[in-house]
Amino acid sequence: MSRQGIIGLLLVVLLLVCFVVNLSVGNVHVPVSHVFGSIFEKIGFHTDLKITEIEYNVVYNIRFPRAVYSCLIGAGLAVSGAALQGIFRNPLVDSALIGISTGASLFASLFILFNGLVPWLIFFNEGLSLSIVAFFGATCIAFIVYRLSLSNGEINSLTLILAGIALNALTASLTGLLSFLATDDQLRDLTFWTLGSLGSANNDSLLLLLVFTVIPLVVILRQAKSLNVLSLGESNAQYMGYKVKTIKIVVIVCSTCMVGAAVSMSGVIGFIGLVVPHIIRILSGPDHRLLLPFSAFFGAILLSCADMISRTILPPTEVPIGIITALMGTPVFIAIIFKHKRKFSV
Repeated sequence: MSRQGIIGLLLVVLLLVCFVVNLSVGNVHVPVSHVFGSIFEKIGFHTDLKITEIEYNVVYNIRFPRAVYSCLIGAGLAVSGAALQGIFRNPLVDSALIGISTGASLFASLFILFNGLVPWLIFFNEGLSLSIVAFFGATCIAFIVYRLSLSNGEINSLTLILAGIALNALTASLTGLLSFLATDDQLRDLTFWTLGSLGSANNDSLLLLLVFTVIPLVVILRQAKSLNVLSLGESNAQYMGYKVKTIKIVVIVCSTCMVGAAVSMSGVIGFIGLVVPHIIRILSGPDHRLLLPFSAFFGAILLSCADMISRTILPPTEVPIGIITALMGTPVFIAIIFKHKRKFSV
């Protein structure tokens, strides 16, 4: 088996192990055998295991949607980061650069502050309505950045990045103003949401996250060959018959869907989309046909591990998952920087 095949197999095995362990550990410990038993009984297979009602409810109603959330959100953030870095040929680009995260934060802040004044903003329940409003905010800011980047009908990469930085600064300042105007309870909700959490995961919104993550993920995976060609330069890609503008639009739209859904459901979770593609490039190389799927698996693994740590490090409280991912990602990113410095100094 090739080196890439071994890496892919290890990633799949690690993801399965993390998923099962995520269902087992927590304030209520559930044996692994009872985890599998709860899942089998849910799909209609009878087991002889003496699974208590508490164990069944903890596994299926609380931890299962949360574990799926961590896998989908981690995969979506990682793949969007790898794809955006590919189309801009810049290793420092991620979804935050085009305003998706800060746009979601701004609209979520507006919802938290004003949903009591405008009751019709609550479409279904408060949690799902917050997610819908945050997703709308992410798509709005991303669309404004996209429109500002157009020059003679073409996407100018430099202008897009500059527009993203400007919109990020604007939305961040408006979010800060709303935090200043918030009451103590609202400020606590705002702070907790902006630090990221999977505590709102539930089976009702799982299908929504699944649709807005899996479909764009598949579309981006199909663009792997185009991203490889685009890495040679936009002019070369055009000479080879590739529609560069179409590739950029597809990647930006799909990334907006995945990251917007992720941020709207879990709050702001940083470093996954920035660090994971770098690690996978070191392990398997820059070929997007391997980089994108491997990033999906590793992003899911990383966020699953972060979720387990956030739930168990200070029981019974839960540490915001955005803090955990930052603490995990920063040392790795610094190590990558030093590696590149040594490489260029030789």
